[in-house]
Amino acid sequence: MDLGEELRFVLLSATEGEDKPLKYPTIFNSSDVAIITKMDLADAADSDLAAARRNIESVRPLMQIFEVSAKSGSGMREVLQFLRDQLVRSRETLPALQIETTP
Repeated sequence: MDLGEELRFVLLSATEGEDKPLKYPTIFNSSDVAIITKMDLADAADSDLAAARRNIESVRPLMQIFEVSAKSGSGMREVLQFLRDQLVRSRETLPALQIETTP
């Protein structure tokens, strides 16, 4: 069903296991961007981030992947810049769309 969205994100917690893309491929296949969250807990949870990335890419090759931590703020600027870039592209393709943004 088309809901009018331009991008779909899937969130994968670093603490929940790198096997999730293989267990739930449909959500990764239907998403445009993957965000691995809770990066501040990745070491404590013994997360294999390389395996998580491989599994995401095996289900959805060339998918954009971000690693973020809400606690430390790590990776948030990159996600925000990505969203800003997407907004600019949307404005270029839909010039009638008027959206207020503040930097």
